[in-house]
Order: sequence, then C-alpha cells, then structure tokens
Amino acid sequence: MPRVCFVTLSRSDYASLRPVALAALADPAIDLRLIAGGSHALARYGNTLEQIRQDGLPLHAVARFLRATDDSPSELAAAYARAVTQFARILGRQQPDYVFVIGDRWEMLAVVSAASMLQIPIVHHSGGDITQGSADNQTRYALSALSHLHLVALPEHRERLLRMGEQDWRVITTGEPALTALADHARLRPGIHGRLGLTPGEPFVLATFHPTSFDAAPPERQVEVFLQALDGIRSAIVLTAPNPDPASALFLARYRAYADAHPRVRLHHSLGTQHYYAAMAQAQYMIGNSSSGIWESASLRLPVVDIGPRQQGRVHGDNVLHCALEPQAIAAAIARATDPALRASLDGKNPYVRPDTLALIVDSLKHPWDRARLLAKRFVDPLAPH
Repeated sequence: MPRVCFVTLSRSDYASLRPVALAALADPAIDLRLIAGGSHALARYGNTLEQIRQDGLPLHAVARFLRATDDSPSELAAAYARAVTQFARILGRQQPDYVFVIGDRWEMLAVVSAASMLQIPIVHHSGGDITQGSADNQTRYALSALSHLHLVALPEHRERLLRMGEQDWRVITTGEPALTALADHARLRPGIHGRLGLTPGEPFVLATFHPTSFDAAPPERQVEVFLQALDGIRSAIVLTAPNPDPASALFLARYRAYADAHPRVRLHHSLGTQHYYAAMAQAQYMIGNSSSGIWESASLRLPVVDIGPRQQGRVHGDNVLHCALEPQAIAAAIARATDPALRASLDGKNPYVRPDTLALIVDSLKHPWDRARLLAKRFVDPLAPH
C-alpha cells in the first residue's frame, strides 16, 4: 500500500486537510503518516496540535521551525530555511511514496522544496486558483510547478494549470475538501454561544482579517481601517487571530488591545475547525478577508463583507460583497450584508461543492501511479506546433 505523508502547518490548511486525512486513515489501502508543525505548535495560534490529536489523527512527526516572535519578512525567511532543513530530515526518515499538501501558504513551499530534492512525488490540492492581492498567489503557482499530481477545486482551476504547461492526466478536478466537513457544525450549533463567550442566542458578527501583501496601505493602516469598521458594529463580535504572515504580530497586538477596550468583542486565537464552522452557521454576517468567506460561507447562506484585494480573483457565491479597504466602502457593504433581503435571496449553492470530493482525492492517492512517470514531468509547450 502507498505510504502518504500528509502535512499540515496552519489552521487554514488543516480545515481542508482534516476530512481527507480522516478518510485516508479509515482506508486500509493507505498508510497515512501525518506531519504537523508551524503555527500549530505555537501558543500564539492556539497550540492546535492537541486539536489534531482530539480529531483522532496520529502525529508521526512535528516540525518546530516557526518561533513565537517570528513576524518580519527576514524572520519568516529564516523560518522557511529551518523548515526546509527539518522536512528534508523528516521525509528522509518517513520514506513516503507521496507527500500530500493543500493550499498556498509559504510554509508549504518549504515542504515541497524538500520533497522535490528528495525525488518524492508531490500531490498538491488547490492549484489553479487566484488571489491577486496576496503573496499566496505566487506561492500557489510555485507549488504547482514543483508538484507532480494536481487536485483542483474547480474546472477553471484545471484549465489554468493546463495552460501553464501541465499534462492533462496530472490534473484532476475534485471540489474543495473543506466543504465536506461542514456537516460537523450541526452537532455543535446548540452550544456554540457558550464556546464563544456569548450568552445563548446573542447576535454576533464573525470577524477574520489578515495582513494583505499587496495592498497599497501599509499594515498599520490596514488594521486601523479594519478596527474602525468594527467600531460601527453594535452586535457582539467574535474576532479570530491572523495567520502567521508578515505583520501578524502587529495585527494580533492591536486585536488584543481592541478586545480589552471593547467588552462586546471576544478574541479567539483558534476556534478549531468545527467550532469555527458552527460560528459561521450562527453569525449574522462575516467581515474581513478570510478564504472561508469565499469557500464555506455560500453553503451556510452567510453574507460576507470581503475587504480589500486579498481574495481578488476567486470564484465566489452571491453572498460575498467585495469592498475597498476604505471606511465608507466598508460601511456601505455592511449595510448591504445586514439587509434581510440579501439573506433571503441566498440559495446555499456553492460552486466548490462536489458530492464525491473525498472519494476522488483518496482514489488518486491509492491509484497505482508509475513513480518514474510521475517524477519526469514534461512541459506542454504552448508554442510547439500541433
């Protein structure tokens, strides 16, 4: 049976990886090896290694390359170097047939770099997407270039990879695996207010806002404008901590100070996937720039105020209201999000949902691929005569 190393390094990739890893763990034809690390191992991000264990997934190795104080580009570059070194060692010990990674985070580029040098076939989910306002966009395409098998969420993602020169047989449309776990939130809905620090039935807004790489505004201005927008919200606010990107320490410090000064704000370093989905299911609307506002929200009929360019270019449902990082624009989008007519018009259709997502992904990991053929990637030259 194939030995597959699943790698999770942050809460953002774990939401998508978790249902796939659980399905693979239950399949006797796959030898799953789970490697976790990065922000999972830091208190600043909720020490979510324990959540992984509670989900019933075995941890075969932990990569501790990210330090609690890492925040600047130079510090994260050094963390990247440490990650490459650690993953070269870990993958060398595990000797997997494949490495399975999800997403577009800089941490995953270290994993894929090490696997590529070790000539281990890489299976990547989430290529072909677009997020024009984030450095993740460039990382995603670098991951695709180094990967040997591509599992993508949408047909247009597949087409982009084909136009980048990938061979047809290497690219499989599977849907988005994070959405297969949305049903988990139903079990937690009745008690979610208590978990969030709210009174039962108390209306609240879910807020998740990360530093944006290519916004014209510097990080100080980004977080200032976002908090100004929260000033105008009268409901309780459930605010989650940012991802480990440059300036995330600045954002988190400002969030802590804001929550201390505003009793209606509840700051959570990490809710965990299921509790986060339960919060999405109960929120009045969502505000920020999280990918969950693009992927999961449509299925939950949740209005989303998507601020700034971070998610620019992504396919989304009618529930998403884009606006500039500008106080008046955000206020106008909030007014639309709170209009009962908008929520009444949402039908729950989600372009990222497929009923066979997990089966397609697990089957691709069990398929008897020719290792030599996988590794010897051929570039389909668009300039070559047909």
